[in-house]
Amino acid sequence: MTCREAIFTLHTLFRLSGRRTEQQTANKAAKFLYCLLAVFVCGYMAWAGLKLAELVSAGHLGSYRFIFGLLPFLLFFDYVFRYASDSRRPVQARPYLLLPLPKYACTDCLIIRQLLHVKNTFFLFLCIPFGIMTVVPERGVKAMAGYTLGLYLLLLANGQFFQFTQVLIAQRLRYWLLPAVVYLSAAATPFFFSSPQNYISLFARAGDALMAGNVCVYAVLLLLLAALTGLNRRVLYDWTRQEQYAAASANGEQPSLRLAFLERFDLMGEYFKLEVRSIFRNRRIRYLFISNTAFIAFYALGLFLGLELPAKESHAFLFYCFVIYGIAFLTRIMCIEGNYFECLLMQRDSIFTLLLAKYYFYSALLLLPLLLLLPAVLLGRVSLWTILAYALFTAGVCYRIFFQMAIYNKVTQPLNAAYTGKMQRTSYILILIPFIVLFSPLPFVAISSWWINRPGLTDAALSFSGIIFIAAHRRWIASISRKMKKKQYDQIDGFRNSR
Repeated sequence: MTCREAIFTLHTLFRLSGRRTEQQTANKAAKFLYCLLAVFVCGYMAWAGLKLAELVSAGHLGSYRFIFGLLPFLLFFDYVFRYASDSRRPVQARPYLLLPLPKYACTDCLIIRQLLHVKNTFFLFLCIPFGIMTVVPERGVKAMAGYTLGLYLLLLANGQFFQFTQVLIAQRLRYWLLPAVVYLSAAATPFFFSSPQNYISLFARAGDALMAGNVCVYAVLLLLLAALTGLNRRVLYDWTRQEQYAAASANGEQPSLRLAFLERFDLMGEYFKLEVRSIFRNRRIRYLFISNTAFIAFYALGLFLGLELPAKESHAFLFYCFVIYGIAFLTRIMCIEGNYFECLLMQRDSIFTLLLAKYYFYSALLLLPLLLLLPAVLLGRVSLWTILAYALFTAGVCYRIFFQMAIYNKVTQPLNAAYTGKMQRTSYILILIPFIVLFSPLPFVAISSWWINRPGLTDAALSFSGIIFIAAHRRWIASISRKMKKKQYDQIDGFRNSR
C-alpha cells in the first residue's frame, strides 16, 4: 500500500468511526444546541467585524491596515479558541501503528485532517466582513483575495503550532512556556515602537504586500507553514510511538501524596484526599486547575496595576473568578466517581459523606481567589464587601445548583479524558447549567446597582441569599443523596454503559 492509499484509507476509517459511534445518535438536543451556539458565534464574529470596520473608519485608525496591527492578538485568540474545538485525534492513530503501513502515514493523515478542518476558518468570519467594508472600497476585489489568502495561511500555520505544542504539553507541563513566550513576545511588540501609528504601519506594509500578491511574502508564509508542518509531523510521530510502546517504570512505584493531616476527618478525610489527588495526578484536571488559577491571578494582577473596567464587566469578571472552579469541576459532579460508583453504594451514607466532602473542599477553594484579590482590595481597586458577597453567593446559591447535577449525571468521565472537544453524550442540562449559574446574580445586580443605584444593597442581597444556602447545606445535600439513592439503578446502568 502506497503512502497516498494509506492516507485515504485512514481518512475513510476515521470518518466512518465517527459516524458509527453511539454518541452520534445520542442526545440530539445537545447536538442541536451546539450547532445553534456555533451559528450564533459565527454570526457574532461577522457582526463584530462589521462594527470594527465602522469604528476604524470613523476613528481614522488606518482603515484596513488596522487589522494587520491586531494580527498577534488574533493569532493568540485563535490558539485559545482551538481548545474548545480540539478533539485530540492523535489518540485515534495508535491502533493503526501495528499495521504494515508507511512510516509517516498515520501522522500525515492527522496533519492533513487538521489542515482541512473547518476550525481553521473561524477568525475569517471576523476578518472577511471587515475586509469587505474596508479593503474592497479602497483596493478592489483582487486585493481582497490576497488579503483572505494571506490570513488563511497564517491561521493554518497557527493550527500546526497549536497541534505540536499540545502534544508536547501532554508529555511535560513545562512546555507551556513555549506558547507563552511566543505569544507574550508578540503581544509585547507594540511597546518597542514610539507610537501606535509606527507599529500599525510596519504590519500594514506586510499586509499591503500580501494584497498586492508579492511572491516573497507568500514564499515566507509557505516556508513558515512547511517548517511548522514538518516539526509537527516529527513530534506527532515520536509521541504516537512513545505512547504505543512506552516501557513500564523500572520500580513500578510512583511517589504518592501522604496528606496525613486529613486523616483526622475519618471517612470524609479519605474523600478529601481523593479530591486533592485527582487534581495532582490527573493530567486534564490538573491542567484545568492551573489554567483557571492563572486566569484569576492575571485578573487580580490587572486590578492591582490599575486596570479599569466598566461596572458591568467588573461585576462579571469578579463573579467569574469565584464560580470558575465550580464550572470546571462541579458541572460534571459524580462523573469521575462513575468509575467506581458501585463501590460507593456498599457503605451506608457514603454518597452523603462524599457530597459533603466535595462541598467543603470546593468551598475552601474559594479562599484562593479571595486571597489573590486582597492586594487590589488594600489599594481600593475593589470593595472587600463585593468579593465577600460573591464568595458567599457562590458557596451558597451556585454550589446548590451545581450539586443538583449529581442526580442527573450518569455518564462516566474517564480519568484522563479531556473536558473539551466532542461531547455527544452531554446532556442538554449539562450545557445550560453553566449559563444559569453565570446569570444567577444578574437580578440582584440589575435591580440594586443599575436600577436604584445602591451597590451596597447588591452586596447585602448576594451575601444574604448565599448565607441561607450555606446554613442549610447539610439539609439539601442530604436531600440530593436521598434522590440519588432512589435513582441508583438508573445511574449504575448509565455509568456502566459509558465506561
